[in-house]
Amino acid sequence: MDQARVVGWGVSRYNRRAGLAVFICVPPWIPRLYPIVRIGIGQDSHRLVAGVALRIGGIDIPHDRALLGHSDADVLLHAVTDAVLGAAGLGDIGQMFPDTDPVNRGRDSAEMLAAAWKRAAGDGWRLGNLDCTVHAERPKLGPHRKAIVDRLAQILGCTPGKINVKAKTAEGAGPVGREEIIAAQCAVLLESTQEKT
Repeated sequence: MDQARVVGWGVSRYNRRAGLAVFICVPPWIPRLYPIVRIGIGQDSHRLVAGVALRIGGIDIPHDRALLGHSDADVLLHAVTDAVLGAAGLGDIGQMFPDTDPVNRGRDSAEMLAAAWKRAAGDGWRLGNLDCTVHAERPKLGPHRKAIVDRLAQILGCTPGKINVKAKTAEGAGPVGREEIIAAQCAVLLESTQEKT
C-alpha cells in the first residue's frame, strides 16, 4: 500500500510491500506559474414597462417595452458589476452605488461597471473570462450579441474573445415568459496580477 505525504516542496511516497521510498522534488517557483483566481456570480432582474427601447449590455435596443429601474436599468451590466465586485471581494452594486444617492438616479450603468472594474483592477485583478446569460422572451438578442460583447470588452478593457453572451427565452413560462421582467446572470473569473507566495 502506498503512503504519501508532502515534505517541503516535494512529495514523499513509500510503498511498504516493495520497500521503496520515492521523493519527487517540486521547485518553489512551480506554484507561481499558476495565477491565483477568484470567481464571482452576478444576477439581476428588472420589470418591463411601457416604452420605446431598452438598454442591455450598454446597447440601446428598439422595443415596445422598457426596463424600469433607479439607474438606466441595464440588467446585464448590473449583473456583471455585481460579479466583478463579488470576485474581487468588494461587496455588491448596492453598496457601491446605493439607490438612496441622487447621483445614481438615471445613471449610465456603463459608468458604474467601469468604476467597479477600476477598483478591482487597482486591487491587482485582471479578467480571465466572463460568461453571461440574458433571460428575455422578447426582443431577440441574437442580432445585437456582437455589439453587446464589443461594448462589454470596451468597458472592461479586454479582447472580445474573453466575453460570451447567451440569450434564453422562458417559452412562455414564469415572469420572463409572461414578459413581466428581463433577467441576467453571469460568472466572471478574475486572475491575480500580483505575485503571491
